[in-house]
Formats: sequence, structure tokens, C-alpha cells
Amino acid sequence: MDKILGVDKTPKKGGQAETKPFTNFSVFHDNLIMRLKALSQIQLDFDKWCKEAEARFTENVKTYAETKAGWRRKFSAKEGELEAIKATNTDMAAQLASQKRPGQNDGMEVRALSAHATNAERRLINAQNQLVAAEEKMTAMNQKNTSADSKWEARVKEYESRLKAAEERVKRERQGSKERVAELENNLKSLQRQFELAQKRNQQLNEVIDTNKVASSSPVR
Repeated sequence: MDKILGVDKTPKKGGQAETKPFTNFSVFHDNLIMRLKALSQIQLDFDKWCKEAEARFTENVKTYAETKAGWRRKFSAKEGELEAIKATNTDMAAQLASQKRPGQNDGMEVRALSAHATNAERRLINAQNQLVAAEEKMTAMNQKNTSADSKWEARVKEYESRLKAAEERVKRERQGSKERVAELENNLKSLQRQFELAQKRNQQLNEVIDTNKVASSSPVR
């Protein structure tokens, strides 16, 4: 656990130094519990950081989707304008052709229609240029966001791998600590039983010694 938390970062109860189980099991047990709590806090902090990163990623994806939808609306509007200009240009061309037929010599009207046709053609070219520019922006945005999506996916996978590794490490540490604590508790119980047996034997020996003293001090008749 010190490899994970660091010796200098490992919490000690009451500012005490490292305590071994055979010197003071109670303090050792408390320190062990504090270390497990610190490991749990590390996992909680990591989970929180992953959730925040996921929230930022979701917000970026949402912003990208809204921006893309806005560009699609502009693109559709430009397409509508282009179709309207094409229709106007076709109508102007038809009117101009009819004015150029024999028997119709209204020059001013022909010139006016020619000017309208020229303006319509310019508007058509301008709309086409704007449409091309919008398509280029859409393409650039798609490429940029595709690259960003790939990076975010790679980061999310990396965070998931780190989280899984941390969870497995904490699980192993907890299991190992539980087994070690159980082993130490069993050892402590065994030592206590041995101590009690030793005290009992000592008491029996003292009783035998006292009995012998009384027997030896009694007068022989």
C-alpha cells in the first residue's frame, strides 16, 4: 500500500510512527483501516474526474451537433436561393428570347431585360460561390470534429482502462489486507491462549510449591 500512497503520505493515527503488528496490534489495525479509506478516496476522486471529463466530452459533442445543424440550415437556405435565382434567370432568358423575335422592336425593353438577366446571372454566380464556400466550411468542420471525436474516444478508452486497473488494484489490496488482518488476529488469539495456558501452569506450579512447603514444615511424630 505504501507503493500506492507513498510512505510519507500514508496517514498515521495520532502522528505515530510505523507500527508493526507484533508491537501494537491495535494501532497497526487502525493504521491499516485508515490506509484502506485513503485508497477508497483515491478511487472516488478518480471516478469524479472521469465523470467530469465525460461531461465535458458530451458538451463538446452537443455543441458540435448544434453548429453542424446550423450550417446545414444555412446550406439549405443557400440552395433555395440558388434555385430561385436559376428560375428567375431562366424566366429572364425566355422573355429576352421572345423580345428578340421578328416584329418586336422595343429596344428599351430588350435592354432592360438584358440588364435583369445580367444581374440575375451575377446573383447566380455569387450564390454559387457562397454555396461552395459553405460546402468547404462544412467539410473542414466535419474533418476537424472527426479528429476531435477520435481523440476524445481514445481518451475515454484510456480513462476507462485506468479506472479498471485502479479498481482491480484496490480490490486486490483490500482482499490482501483482509487476509492479513485475519491472519494477525488468529495469531493474536493463539498467543493469548498460549499466555493463558502459561499462566495456568504457573499457578499450578505455585500451588504445588506451596503444598510442598507446608508438608515439609509440618512436625514429624
